[in-house]
Amino acid sequence: MCRLLGVVSHAPAPLTETLATDLTPFAALSSIHCDGWGMSYWNQDDDLVVAKSPEAAQGSEDFWSAAKQADTDAAILHLRKASAGMDPNPANTHPFVAGGAAFAHNGFFTPLSAADRLLEECGARTPEGDTDSERYFNLVLAAMRDVGPVDALQTVARRITAASDHLVSLNALLLTQRSLFAFAFWDESVPPSPEAGTATYELMFRVTADAVTVASDGWEPEGPRWERIYNGMVLEVSREDLRVTVHRG
Repeated sequence: MCRLLGVVSHAPAPLTETLATDLTPFAALSSIHCDGWGMSYWNQDDDLVVAKSPEAAQGSEDFWSAAKQADTDAAILHLRKASAGMDPNPANTHPFVAGGAAFAHNGFFTPLSAADRLLEECGARTPEGDTDSERYFNLVLAAMRDVGPVDALQTVARRITAASDHLVSLNALLLTQRSLFAFAFWDESVPPSPEAGTATYELMFRVTADAVTVASDGWEPEGPRWERIYNGMVLEVSREDLRVTVHRG
C-alpha cells in the first residue's frame, strides 16, 4: 500500500508553501510507507520535472529540498510501500513520467505476465522497472493515443481487472499539462493491510479559494473539510481555472 498526494493551485509556489499544512503529516506516513518517495510537477517553463528516491521521506533532506525547489501550480507526490518481490530502486519508484504525463499508483494486481500481454497487444512502451504500476501507466499512455485521460483510466482499469487473477487497487494520480486526474478504483472486499495503520484505499479531496488538493487517507490533514472520491470515480482538476469535474464510472 502506498500514499498519494496531489495539488493544483491558482499561482505557482514552492510545495512547502502550497502544501504547508499537509507535507509534514503526509511525510510522516513514510514511517510505514518507507520504500521510496517521489514528486512530479510542472515548472515555470512548463516542463514536467520529476524528483524521487528509494528511501523514506521522513527524515530525508532530499525530500524537503525537492519540495522547496518545486515552484509549481500542479504536482503529484507518492510514498511507496513496495509489494513483495519488488525492490526499492529508482526504476520502481513513483511517479513515472513519459509522454508529457506523470503517474503514481496505490495498489497491486497480478500476474505481471497478463499485464505484459496487454502491453504487447496495444503496442505500449516496455517497462523499465519491475512494477505492476509502471505497466499500468504504460497501458494508460497507450490508451491516451485514442481517447482522453478519463476514458483511458477507466478503460484500462476494466482491461486489467479482466486479465488479473488478483487485484487490490488501481487508485492513481495522473498529471497532464492541462489537468490533474485522481482515479479511485479498488476491490472493496479486500481488507487494508494491517501494517498500514489507519490507511485504507479511500481517496479524498479538498477545495479552497487558492487550491484543490487530493490525497489518500491515513492521516489527519488540517483545514477545511475533505470530501470523498467514491470508488469508480475520476476527479479532474483543471490547471487553467481549478474547475473540478466529477466523472463517474
